[in-house]
Amino acid sequence: MKKLLQSFRMFFPFFILFLIPVHVAQANSQTCYALLQPVDNQVASVKAQGGVWEAFEKRSNFRDHSTVALHLDQKAIALIYTLDYICKALHSIPTNDISNYILPMWRERGEKDFIKYQTDGYGYAVEEVMTWVKYAKYFEKNHKRKLDFKKVQETIKKSESFVNRFVDIVKKVRKTNKVKEVVEESKILIADFAKFHKEDPILKQADDENTAIPHASTLTESADEM
Repeated sequence: MKKLLQSFRMFFPFFILFLIPVHVAQANSQTCYALLQPVDNQVASVKAQGGVWEAFEKRSNFRDHSTVALHLDQKAIALIYTLDYICKALHSIPTNDISNYILPMWRERGEKDFIKYQTDGYGYAVEEVMTWVKYAKYFEKNHKRKLDFKKVQETIKKSESFVNRFVDIVKKVRKTNKVKEVVEESKILIADFAKFHKEDPILKQADDENTAIPHASTLTESADEM
């Protein structure tokens, strides 16, 4: 019993050190979603009522500018989608349908056999298969990366002002007849959303990671059939 206690005392600190990163990771994920929730709720509330587009459509004097409203809705929804991805991807790049299909076979067969199998066996074009190989290499190299949580918090905090402006525009459409002013404000916000996505380092990284995923609907369809 005494030896057992001595062994426990010896290994307990290492056990704690193993648990701490896991606990921190879980706490950060929970904190991230908690920070995102109010912003998400605001956009979801507008979306549930048809978005800014619906607000424009209901006012005859705004209706001619509904395309602007539609673009604004898309920008707000894209921001929430990206922030949700960031909370999910704090500690690694999440797997997806493409990586789930490509990586096991690519690892097992090796690059040359993988290419041959996809081109000769399934008839895919070499150019398309090479984009999958490129993504497999990208995923293997980067999937264990970790996002700076302080920067993530800053990004979510910055997003609040954009979403508040988004909600304010909906309110203005319902209450004012100053069409030119509201449309101009909407266009400015669309540009600011785009600039935020382009310049914020966390949003930019998330966009780059999602853009890296090759478009391959036929590939995932083949995976479903297997």
